[in-house]
Amino acid sequence: MSLLSLALLAGCGQVTELAAERPPNLVLISIDGLRGDRGDEVTPTLARLAGDGLRYERAYSQSNESLFSHAAMLTGRHVSELGAPDYRSFTLVDDAMTLAEILGLYGYATAGFVAGGHVKGAYGFDQGFSVYQDSHDFGAFFHTAPEALDWVDERSREPYFIFLHGYDCHRPYLHAGPWHHAFGADYDGSVDALMSGGRSAEQVYDGVFYPDFPIEHFTHEVGDPIVDPGGYLRIADWARRSDEGVPLSEADIAHLRDHYDGGALAADLQVGRFLEALDARGLLENTLVIATSDHGEDLHDHGFFNHRAVLRDSTTRVPLVLWGAPVPESARGTSRAGLAQAVDLVPTLLAAAGAQAPAGLPGRDLLSDAEAPSVIFQEGILDQFAARGGRWRLVLRGVPLAFEGFDAALALAPMTPEWFALYDLESDPLERENALAGHLEEAEALRAAMIAWRAGRDRSDQRGAPPEDPALRELLRSRGYW
Repeated sequence: MSLLSLALLAGCGQVTELAAERPPNLVLISIDGLRGDRGDEVTPTLARLAGDGLRYERAYSQSNESLFSHAAMLTGRHVSELGAPDYRSFTLVDDAMTLAEILGLYGYATAGFVAGGHVKGAYGFDQGFSVYQDSHDFGAFFHTAPEALDWVDERSREPYFIFLHGYDCHRPYLHAGPWHHAFGADYDGSVDALMSGGRSAEQVYDGVFYPDFPIEHFTHEVGDPIVDPGGYLRIADWARRSDEGVPLSEADIAHLRDHYDGGALAADLQVGRFLEALDARGLLENTLVIATSDHGEDLHDHGFFNHRAVLRDSTTRVPLVLWGAPVPESARGTSRAGLAQAVDLVPTLLAAAGAQAPAGLPGRDLLSDAEAPSVIFQEGILDQFAARGGRWRLVLRGVPLAFEGFDAALALAPMTPEWFALYDLESDPLERENALAGHLEEAEALRAAMIAWRAGRDRSDQRGAPPEDPALRELLRSRGYW
């Protein structure tokens, strides 16, 4: 059986009598950085899962960055509900109720196998997991999937929950894989050498690579020296003043995207191998698998690579596939067009487990007939707050999310391009033109939705504490983040 054949799909609806008496196993897979618009040739495993499962065509992360997005993914709450939404200090505080903590109360064995970075346990993501392996520094599924299989092999018959994560297609798009150029092998330009640095993608703006643009860092409260996303604002001014930039051709940019797609294919391959290994162990017949991502990558849609500069579909639309016995037969092999979001994952997984969800979660069970929201809300890390509906996206810019006067600023800021951007997803799917001037009524309707949503949610100003482990501090200090 080929690695990508996933013949296991043929029998997903047949559950043994013993398995039917037990809650299902749960597997949540986060392919870090994977956009929701990659074709089936880039992610064939996900395509095969969707062929016998349920795909959400319009699924979105709650932010454009791993820390914020995974917090929503693993708690079912937006960042501002969990703590002060300040990128320099946010961690998942101890009293945040995580998916793993709840499932543990219902008899689940819980384990996370993550590839380091901003998903380390130091940021609070290990809460509730009996095992949380995060020793790989920006590793790949090649590292994490075998560890998850080793853990499964040690299990008794209790149901399990696995959180599996990898950075294969994350910036700088140079992760080692089983092939050199899965896509774009005929490219003969120089961008591979030009962009070989670990942070070279941070030095691209509007089609030009600026090798002398300084990459600045700040120190997160857990001890991380992290690349300052304010560089995305500074590089525009640098570009106006610099004559040292190296223009990138369309072929160069296309090849960088090919690198990205190669990483996505490598991740997809490892996910397929992992699921086939579970199937060989007889552990997929009563399992719910959810495959998704925490954010996308801009890939120069708006002049940037990476993902933190803009809060639009390029950086927040993600794949979302649900597969396995808990998926209703009527939903298998279908796609749904209603809006789905990261905060839906916790209520979906808890419902499948027969567990009671905490009161007040904003999401819905994606396997039920619950009505899809008409608008979702996203919190970015560069002072950006967005409402994304079926056709329109409104973005407020320039007001820090943790600012105590944020709500007043949202309500009182003039509806002008200096503060707001409105995008028409039908006529401008790449969200490049601010349509505010001709559509003030639509913009004000979305602003009203933002205000109402903010008023109806509990918010927290709690901040986490730095880690005490000196080895972890030194590792983070030596590496930096993105």
